[in-house]
Order: sequence, then structure tokens, then C-alpha cells
Amino acid sequence: MSFKFKKIICVRLIIMIFLILLGGCHSTTKGNIKNPHNQNKIATPFSKKGILLYKGETGLLLINNKSPKKHDDSLDTPLLVDKYKHDLIMMDLTKVDTTELSKGQTIEIWFDELQESFPPKATVEKYKIIID
Repeated sequence: MSFKFKKIICVRLIIMIFLILLGGCHSTTKGNIKNPHNQNKIATPFSKKGILLYKGETGLLLINNKSPKKHDDSLDTPLLVDKYKHDLIMMDLTKVDTTELSKGQTIEIWFDELQESFPPKATVEKYKIIID
């Protein structure tokens, strides 16, 4: 075989391998949500259920089947965080209408990302009030 013929076969082989690898990188978005902040990133929604301890622009959700004690209603945010530190999610509620929410309700929240902080933080995409 001549050198020119070997070079052509080698280039075709490299192009074919590249196309196969490119085809393998194709992913489907079925069942996922497009992240509004980064259109190329796909987020999978997560949910958590709990009791709303504090409502404002930032809320506190008590999780892990814990129930607050009656006198805890009057505690301010830093004391609530200190008392329930391992069972809380700090929620950013700026993306949802919170007029129906009130302290003490059991709710389920959906979010795309749970930030690993102490306590963990999440931006709520939607919520549902659970009636006991």
C-alpha cells in the first residue's frame, strides 16, 4: 500500500470514531426540567415534606418527621436553626406565591438543587399544602 492510501484510511477512521463518540453523547431531556438560569443544564426536581416553621422571603422547613414543640412558635430564626439544625431546610420563597402559606402547615416543596450549607438551602420552584 502506498503512503497516500494509508493516510486517507487513517483520516476516515478518525472521522468515523469521532462521529460514533459524538452520537453517544446525545442525551434525551424527557422527564427533566430545563434550568431557567442555564439553558444548557438540565435539572431533575426533588421534593421534601415537612412543617413550615418560619415564613418570609426565606422560610424554614422542618423535615425528617420532626414536630416542633408548642413554645417553639415564638423562637426567632437563629434559635430555630440552632435547635433543629439537622432537620431543617432553609427555603428561598421568592419564586412562588406564598399568600396561602402560614406557619405550622405541613407542605411539600419541589426544588432543583439543594445547596450543601448548614442548614441546607433550596430555591422552591413550587409547593403543595398537605392537609392532615
